Amino acid sequence: MFFNIEKKFELDIDNLKSPIVLIGWPGIALVGKLAISSIKDSIKADLFLNIEFFDFPPKSTVEEGILEIPTAKVYYKSREVNDFFILTADFQPQTAEGVFEFTKKFCEEMDSITGGKLKMYVSTGALVSEKVFDEPKVHICCTHKELIDSFLKFNNTTIMEGGIIAGANGILPAWAGSRGFAPGVCLLAETLPLPMMSLDPKASLALVKLLKAYFNIEMTFEELDKKIEEMQSVFDSFKKQADYFMKGPPEDKGSDSYFR
Repeated sequence: MFFNIEKKFELDIDNLKSPIVLIGWPGIALVGKLAISSIKDSIKADLFLNIEFFDFPPKSTVEEGILEIPTAKVYYKSREVNDFFILTADFQPQTAEGVFEFTKKFCEEMDSITGGKLKMYVSTGALVSEKVFDEPKVHICCTHKELIDSFLKFNNTTIMEGGIIAGANGILPAWAGSRGFAPGVCLLAETLPLPMMSLDPKASLALVKLLKAYFNIEMTFEELDKKIEEMQSVFDSFKKQADYFMKGPPEDKGSDSYFR
């Protein structure tokens, strides 16, 4: 399957500092993609790799009139302790073969680029819950037990006791850890998949807060807070309409009637 990488600039392997791969694929309510994109934008990471892959869906993207084929992009940011490579895309691979092939080639390429220095692969996403509190919990699963414990030290986290993680969000960190590239972590924030909400910025914010604390990232939450306000407004409007239709219109008691 066609897999092509365009490198935007060269890195000096000797200068890399315990690099981490952060992954935000699009998925339920775009929880992981929004979280990782927010971090990428806040720390002003630079576009490093453009990846073409023939298992992305045949859907071109348009932004401000510019037409592009679907790609995955990797951004890079040098930091004092852990350098970041940030992987995100508009689409995930569509097939099982595509997910595994992308994962294999991506891990091999990143291992080559970093000279085997990668310390961790961290993917982010959503976990559908029957009930979500004001601050969604983040469920932790890892390929190495000690990593689970290191994340559980932070507030609002819990271990993922069991289940299945579909798509590249689960396969990429699991492959990286099981094949000896670097330990893999998957962080899933609780969400309620409501039909009128294409985003769940509250769930994304829970992921960002955890990553910010864990990796000591200097950033603010301004953009996510704005999106939370916007989505709350949408939710409140939807709830009012739902309440109206559930109760039905007020009974007409005639011209002399009034409501107390």
